[in-house]
Amino acid sequence: MIFGFTLYQIAAYFLIYSFLGWGLEVAYAAVTTGKLVNRGFLNGPVCPIYGFGMLTMLFFLTPLLNNNLLLFIGGVIIPSAIELAGGWLLCKIYHTRWWDYTDRPFNLGGYICLEFSLYWGLGAVFMMKLVHPTIAALVGMVPTTAGWIILALLYILYGVDLVVTTITATGLAEELEALERIADGIHDISDVMTDLIGSTALDADQKLDESRLQIKLAQAELRTAGEKLSAKEIRRTSRAARDKADEAIEAARRAGELARLNAMEAAEAARLAAAGTMERATDRAAELLQLEDLRAELEARSEEMQAQMRAQMQHGSFFGAGRLLHAFPRMRHGRRHLSLDALRERLRRKDDDESQS
Repeated sequence: MIFGFTLYQIAAYFLIYSFLGWGLEVAYAAVTTGKLVNRGFLNGPVCPIYGFGMLTMLFFLTPLLNNNLLLFIGGVIIPSAIELAGGWLLCKIYHTRWWDYTDRPFNLGGYICLEFSLYWGLGAVFMMKLVHPTIAALVGMVPTTAGWIILALLYILYGVDLVVTTITATGLAEELEALERIADGIHDISDVMTDLIGSTALDADQKLDESRLQIKLAQAELRTAGEKLSAKEIRRTSRAARDKADEAIEAARRAGELARLNAMEAAEAARLAAAGTMERATDRAAELLQLEDLRAELEARSEEMQAQMRAQMQHGSFFGAGRLLHAFPRMRHGRRHLSLDALRERLRRKDDDESQS
């Protein structure tokens, strides 16, 4: 006996409530979306989290059957804790949030929210008080030997389904991870291309400004030297003054030579700067072409993978990766928890475009 239940009862209740939980999920999806969707992590008509949740409530809440308030509180806490643990574990394993409540108030990490926790509390009271007595009576009507044979067959199917679904979910997670890496790569390449283009223009402008400044300085020195050398002033001065004028002429000559040298250096610097800029521009143009080719390759790969997902969504509503995409419409994947709603909408638009063309 475990918490007052036999192993046979536990095995039977787990499968029964996993199936009933799956039925509840399908009904909820049909009401909210108007579509029949094979909900749940596994391919078969079972949601294991409901089986775990109901067994846990049976273990701990059966002694509280006569106290509706405590039964409700326990019904809020236990399923919410299981949903939180299950969502966190699946996220750690597959890097994917299979359900997400981040857009609902009073949520905890997007795994649970107050609204659905209150629903679990009401559901717990309903199940424990009204549904479970009937289920327990039906299980008790089946002979134990026959019941074990049926359970063994069902658990074999359950196990096979678990293995197949685990492989499928792992493959889907890898595809989504690859898509995210491709998207990050395209974004990084675009940033690098922007930096290259921006730095090329900046370097060219800086060199041109430096050349203009050197030329202006040379022109200023030439004007200064010319002002010092005035023929009218030389005629009006004495010999001493002429000597000073000669010194001024010599100074002007040297200044002129220096100015011409500066002008030549400035011109040469401008030429070299232009040549260097052109050389760097050529190198960066080659880099830009390589980056553009790489980005085009990544975009093509992304389109190919999205086309595969589109085919899965069209032909895999009840099995495989396509079923998982349909089963968890609020799925988020990756480090940035990207919503797949945008991907689905994009895939649908591509389908519409292809059908119209």
